[in-house]
This record gives sequence, C-alpha cells and structure tokens, in this order.
Amino acid sequence: MTDIVEAVVVFAYTGSIEISMDNAVRLFLLASNLGSRTITSWCAEFLRPRVSKENVEQIWSVANATKNTQMIDICVPVIAAHFDSITTQVTFHSTTELDSLSSLLGDDRLVGVAEAAKLRTIAKWFEGNSTANKENVTAFVDKDDDSRDATFKDLVGAVALRKITSGDFAEFCMSDCWINLQREFRDLISNAWKEARRIRPFQDYLIALMNHPPYVLFICNEVTFATSKWKEIEKKIIASADEVLPTVDVNFRHTLPSRRGCAVVVLNDSIYMIGGRNEKREVSRLVDRVDPFDGSVSSSTPMVQARRSCSAAADDAVKGQQLFVFGGHDGDTQISSCEKFDPATNRWTSLPDMPTRRENSGAVGVPGVGVVVVGGYIYGRGTLDTAELLSCSTEDNGVENWSWRQLAPMLKRRSFPGVANFRGRVVVADRDNRIECLRLPADDSNPGQWTQLHALKKGLPEIGSPVVLNERLLLADCHGNVHEFFPASESEPLTLETFTWKPIFTIQNVSIARLLVLRKRC
Repeated sequence: MTDIVEAVVVFAYTGSIEISMDNAVRLFLLASNLGSRTITSWCAEFLRPRVSKENVEQIWSVANATKNTQMIDICVPVIAAHFDSITTQVTFHSTTELDSLSSLLGDDRLVGVAEAAKLRTIAKWFEGNSTANKENVTAFVDKDDDSRDATFKDLVGAVALRKITSGDFAEFCMSDCWINLQREFRDLISNAWKEARRIRPFQDYLIALMNHPPYVLFICNEVTFATSKWKEIEKKIIASADEVLPTVDVNFRHTLPSRRGCAVVVLNDSIYMIGGRNEKREVSRLVDRVDPFDGSVSSSTPMVQARRSCSAAADDAVKGQQLFVFGGHDGDTQISSCEKFDPATNRWTSLPDMPTRRENSGAVGVPGVGVVVVGGYIYGRGTLDTAELLSCSTEDNGVENWSWRQLAPMLKRRSFPGVANFRGRVVVADRDNRIECLRLPADDSNPGQWTQLHALKKGLPEIGSPVVLNERLLLADCHGNVHEFFPASESEPLTLETFTWKPIFTIQNVSIARLLVLRKRC
C-alpha cells in the first residue's frame, strides 16, 4: 500500500502519476476515498482497453463498491461478451448493486444477449440478495416490503419478454433460480410473459415502392409506398389455382416527398429513406423514418457523411438490429466510406472504408456472416463486377472489429443490382434478366464462385426488386407482375440451378415498382 500512497503524494506535488495494471485498481480505491476525481478518471480510462474476462470480476466489484459510473461503464462490454459465464457466478450477484444491475440490463451493448439469460440473472440476483446480510439490501430481507415488488417489476420490465420462446421459458421455469423465487414473483413473470407473447403476433407485408417521376435524375420527386398484407395475397394465389394471374389489393397507399438518389431500406416495422439530393441539388446527411401504415414521416439522426446513390442493408443478426450504408457519391466524387445505425441508441458509427469506392451498388445482410456489397459504378472504370463482404468479430473485452474480405467477382458487371439472401445464397438480379448467385464460403481464403440461374420467362426484372418473404424468393418485373422462384419439379434436386421463375400475382394499380418486405407485430 505504501507505493500507492507515495504515487498519490507525487501527484499532489507534480500533477502526474504512473498507472499500471499492478496498481490501477488499488490506486482507484485510494483516490475514491480521497475524493480525487482526476485520478479515478485516469485509472478508469487506463483500464478501459484492458478489461478482460479474467479481471472484470474484480473491477466490477470495485466499481459497485464505489458506485463509480465510469468504472461500471468500462465493464459492460466484457460482461455483454461473456454474459452467461459471468452472471452465473455467485460473486457477481453478491457484489452487484441494484442501480448497477438495472443500468446493465438496459444497456444497449447487451443487444446480443438472450432475453432469457437476462431473466435468469434477475432471478439469481434476487435469490442471492434475499438472504444477504448487508445494510444496503435490508429491503430485500423483509419479504413484506412493497419495495421488493416494485424493484422486481422494474427489473423484469427491462427484459423483452416477447422475444423469449416457449422452449426457453419452459427451461427457465425448470431452473433452480425459478424454484427459489417467491410465488408472487413467479406469477408476475409468468403472466407478463404470456401477455407479451399473446398480444403481439407477427403480420407480414409486401411493399411496392414507386418513384414519381420514374428514372429522372437529380431532381426532388415523390415516392409511393403501396403496402399489402401477405396473408391476403396468399389466399388469392391459392384461389386462382394457376388459371388466372390474380390481382391483389393494396391495404395502405401513401405518396410522400423524397430526396432523389436516397437509399430505401426496411428495419423492424419502419422504412428508412437515407441521404440523397435535396431540392437545392445538395447531397444530404438526412435520414427519414416512414410509417407505411399511416404515412407519417419523422426525422432520424443524420448520417456522419452526406451521400447519395449509396446502398443500404438492414441486418438483425450481424450485431443486433442495425442499418448499414455503403459508399455513394458526396457531390464531388464516389466515396468508400461506410457507417452503421443502431436504432436502440439512435446513433451512427463509422465503419472501415470499402476496398472499392463506388456508387449505385447493392447490399444484403447475411445472418451470422455479415453484409455483402456487390456491383456499382465508378468514374474511369464504369460498371463494376466487384463483390465484398463486411464482417465483425468481438474481442474478449467486447470491442468490435469490423473488416472487409474480397469475394469472387460476379459473372456480370452491374449497376443498381438487387440483392437477396435466399437458402444460404446471395442472389443478384438487375434489369437485363441475368440472375446469378453465390454461396458464401466458410474459409476466408476462398472467394467463392458465382453460378448462373434461370432468367424470367416473360418480362425483365425491376431494379432492386428481389426479396425473400417467408422463405419464398420474389422478383417484380417491369410490368408490375411478381414472380416466385420455384423448383422445376419435385423430382429435381433442390439446388437453385434447377429452380425457375413463375408469375404468381400482380398488384393493383402498381407498375415499375421495387419490392420491400416488412414484418410488424399486430
């Protein structure tokens, strides 16, 4: 301890101090007792990149004992990365204060943690603190104290119960932490889970996006979202029995102003219009969030970089529910910059630049793999056949590492390509009716190989129109008909090379439309 005291004395005279892994925690504790915010802040920032699974227990304990929010914050990424193994330790629950647990459960960095795991953590924390003999948890010793009920409800309220499957909830109900909970707490969780699961079924929608006027560059225009319920579409397809191409109804139709060259993508139950060129022909950072059901438009956080003609993709499996934008044009030239948007924090974050700068590319998220960006256009080189993969790995301390990998070039150069992820393949189409696919290789050194697929028998694909809905690959043509990719016959092997396109319906009063898919809880 002498060396720590001497270090603080030196700081008092010189204003500098030497911090190392050997003394950082002890120095932090002494500085906390002395009320030196400067030293505690230095210690926390020194430890931030050095927190690991091996030392987080000690740092978390000290952070809770001193109620230092900065120290608590630096522990969260590591706890999130190793949530199950850390939160099952008895010491975690004995050292975690109520405010820290509440803050942890509501932290956006826990986006990859299963909701059932959060629920188990609450139950274990209550179990441990119900028998604790500490002054600051006396409220939990008295089972008749109303604050216990309120605290429990607040903590459970931080869990998205609707995301817990029946299997996961049944497993939780057979665990020791469930059995050891008081009856009223078990009833509270059970009733809340049933209610969350009962009242929020999913409804699928197919959205046709139409520009007005179509294909006119560099001017502000309008966009129409024509939204149809997929269940009603399926009923009409079945009723037609392949005799007549059915026309499906539009349940919601809204025409809205838009910026020319904006990217349009769906995330959760909203449509995002990203960037583009405004009425003054200036490239914009603005992002609009559209409700396709009532036509309302709200402003979201602007991007870091102004851009038009960029590609965008949504992915709820790469690193939680996020939007990604790639490249585009900044008003002077094509750019390679990329960024991602987290709707939970309403914040954009820059990503590593694409290896190839470009505009007019296409992008799609591939669950568990990353985001694939294909095609595009660049001055001097023309239309591109480039394909690149953005993926993410997470270190023990929770730090995300995003990186790019070159994939095999496509069989054809493409601008404004439509991209979909179907049966483990990246499927690409554009208006010349040449459709191809790529199975992403597991080996980083293997770029993969593109394979030609069957073209539409009638009509040409609409720009950016392939989508996957309920494991069905759909493609709109330039006449407003929607085609599905079917196996050629039941006897043929189920490889995409044997699939063919078949028109299945047309949308009422819709032509020259790009397709979008939206899933909304009722």
